[in-house]
Amino acid sequence: MSFVKKAAAVAALTGAVVGGSLISAAPAMAGTDGVVTIQGACGDRFSPSVGGGSAAWTITCTDGKVSVNGWVKDTDADGKAAEVYGTWEDGSNFGTVRAGGEGTKKEFNKSHRGSHVYLYLRVI
Repeated sequence: MSFVKKAAAVAALTGAVVGGSLISAAPAMAGTDGVVTIQGACGDRFSPSVGGGSAAWTITCTDGKVSVNGWVKDTDADGKAAEVYGTWEDGSNFGTVRAGGEGTKKEFNKSHRGSHVYLYLRVI
């Protein structure tokens, strides 16, 4: 599924079940490609997981900026890595936080102007 289609599907959702647990009221989607897509806004907390990776983050807003504080972890010895990546609401690149090697955990803390962020968890 293309990025544009994923973004449109994310915007159309009102809630989702990922990994067997409800993830807030913010939109989320698990695609057939194994990527978990989450649109988050101020005050949201997420803990998505996919085969081989997990992550957690909190979204806060202050003075017109949205901040994301969290981590991503590689959970399988499969030669792959878990990644959190995405875009800010204005289309700017969030970047990629990569954890490679079973048990490796990488923390991140990023901020940008706005009140929303679109994040993805994948294993590649």
